[in-house]
This record gives sequence, structure tokens and C-alpha cells, in this order.
Amino acid sequence: MGVTAKERLCKQPGEKRLFSMEFNHLMITSSEIISGINSIISNNVGGTGTDLIISQSGIVNGLGTSSRVQMWIAAGTTGTSYRVETLVTTTSGQILEGDGILHVTDR
Repeated sequence: MGVTAKERLCKQPGEKRLFSMEFNHLMITSSEIISGINSIISNNVGGTGTDLIISQSGIVNGLGTSSRVQMWIAAGTTGTSYRVETLVTTTSGQILEGDGILHVTDR
């Protein structure tokens, strides 16, 4: 079972913004952490193409477990919603999928 973000994130087409995806509630133990990012992809909701630019992703280390992935997202078309899918591996051998919705608006 993957994680789907509860909120729809927004950005403007000219912005390059830092977003993150949290996997903490899917961890088996308090010592389990994300050991690798398998992929981060995007596509238009209801379509197959994308014009988002996703770069400089990484695992966030900090207090508690390392259970969050950050990524920079740029570009996109005004009025378009995108599904951003992140696939990670954990130290327990789990492969977890997180999905989020990003809407590009010029407001």
C-alpha cells in the first residue's frame, strides 16, 4: 500500500520550488529509514505526458527517522494538475510508493 498526499500542492509555472514526500507512517519499526530513491516521475492527471522538471532529489536526514524525500520541481503548464510518484527502498527491504498531486496555477 502506498501513500497518497492528503493535500493538493500548488506552484506557479515560473517557480522552482522544494517539495517533500513523507513515508514515516509506513515504516515497520522506529529504526527503519529510507535507504534509496528508486525513481521520481510525473505525469499529467488524466494523461501520460509531463513538462515538469524534477531535480536534485534526496533523502532528508534529521531528527527521528530518515523517512522523507525532497525534490525540486520547476516548470509546468498553467491549469494543469500533475501526479508525482516517488518510489523508495527502506532498510527493512520494503519498496514504498508515494503519490502526490501538484497543480500549476498563475494565481
